[in-house]
Amino acid sequence: MKHAWSAKFIGMVLVMALGAGCAKEDPQKPAPNPIDDSAEMVQVLANVYRAQDYATFSALLAEDFLFILDEPNPVTGETQWNVATERRIHSRMFDPQNIPPGDPPLPAEDWLQTVSITLTAQEAFVERFDLYTTAMPPGPLDPTRWIARSATYSTDVFFQMPNDRAFQVRGRADFTIIEDRAKQIGDAGKFLILHWEDIGMVGLAVDGATWSGVKGLYN
Repeated sequence: MKHAWSAKFIGMVLVMALGAGCAKEDPQKPAPNPIDDSAEMVQVLANVYRAQDYATFSALLAEDFLFILDEPNPVTGETQWNVATERRIHSRMFDPQNIPPGDPPLPAEDWLQTVSITLTAQEAFVERFDLYTTAMPPGPLDPTRWIARSATYSTDVFFQMPNDRAFQVRGRADFTIIEDRAKQIGDAGKFLILHWEDIGMVGLAVDGATWSGVKGLYN
């Protein structure tokens, strides 16, 4: 990892890694601090970016995850992508030395060096009743199994690249977090990111970057 983690974040990572079979429990370590609400989940996302930890990032995403771009791709018209694309993008972003065979290598100038990130809530999380199968029209989630909540965050993310190249994202994003009623606090997958919508840029940014645009470098 490229950054030291706080003791709290290490605990969170261990909870998710154990559930995914990525780590073994060490009885000498203190009990982990579990993710206990949606707002904590967003801060875990920020810590994952600082650490450039692909394995933990992948575990944060629901299998029905969608990333919604700030505007349609001018070439393809694409407006969103699914969990497979999001995982591939972040694998290339965080672990470019291990790109699978058949996937184009990442140019050296796009190898990410460091990430500074601050995600600040602009409002409290509110329940998304429109995402439930009981809504009209019905949504995708069974409300007896899932609780869905959304909130808007301001985003300030600085991506340092080689040769003093950099991208700074100053904007907003909507995060929809789902909570699995069948799992206890501390269980892997208790909280997952279902939707991540890039609302776009606020003010000036280095190279005019949006989060959608930076992710696009690795797509």
